[in-house]
Amino acid sequence: MKLLSMDQGKLVIAAILACSLGAFAQGPPPGPPGPRHGGGPMEFGRFEMGLMGKTVTGAPYSAQVVSQWTQTLADGTHMTRQTTGAVYRDSSGRVRREMSMPALGMLTGSDNSVKGVFISDPVGGFHYVLHPDSQVADRMPIPPAFNEKEHFQHGQRNGEQVAKESLGTQMIGGVQAEGTRIIKTIAVGAIGNDKPIQIVTERWYSPDLQVVVLMKHSDPRFGESTMQLTNILRTEPDASLFAVPANYSVNDVPPPPAFGRRGGAPPKE
Repeated sequence: MKLLSMDQGKLVIAAILACSLGAFAQGPPPGPPGPRHGGGPMEFGRFEMGLMGKTVTGAPYSAQVVSQWTQTLADGTHMTRQTTGAVYRDSSGRVRREMSMPALGMLTGSDNSVKGVFISDPVGGFHYVLHPDSQVADRMPIPPAFNEKEHFQHGQRNGEQVAKESLGTQMIGGVQAEGTRIIKTIAVGAIGNDKPIQIVTERWYSPDLQVVVLMKHSDPRFGESTMQLTNILRTEPDASLFAVPANYSVNDVPPPPAFGRRGGAPPKE
């Protein structure tokens, strides 16, 4: 296996977060996103990109994706990061995501924007990261499904209280969506906090497409995140979008050990 360039390495890191590509979650999970104490932008992005999702067949679509994270510092400074892109899913459950990733600097220590093309092929059993500049495709086996229920229950066992409420239904991006607000409260002293901490997630889920079309997340420790699908088209995307171009070479990359686990919560951060 050949060594990866720095840009390729960044995209592989991003693929760990993005390659399951459910255009947000591929179904409504039983609990809110985030690690054992509520999560930040990194964990929220992992949830948004479908790493906790299932394969959905028979419901093709394509859409534009806009994600934004904002935070206000104690001195009043406002910080904003935005990613844009597109997502495609065919009737077989294969998914392609194209995205710009200026926020990748939060993971790599760099502020350089990176553009990524990711393909998840549950039929063939692989994720792919495409590098147009070098005409290389990094290929990783699709890891076992994440055990959402056990992870959610683990959070509750650590003194977290979770309340849910229905927000009804409304049209979002041209599709009918069901809204849910989830309020997670971290008890006093759970993480050294002298007051309760409330984390609020608002999720709008389309039963027809089996995707979350809009999600808003507010955590006083990390700021606010918004992710939305726009320009949704419910037609079969071109099959070529889900294939590695014929002129690309394929480089096999092993999956990270943490994502190779079956069930249980992810490693502590």
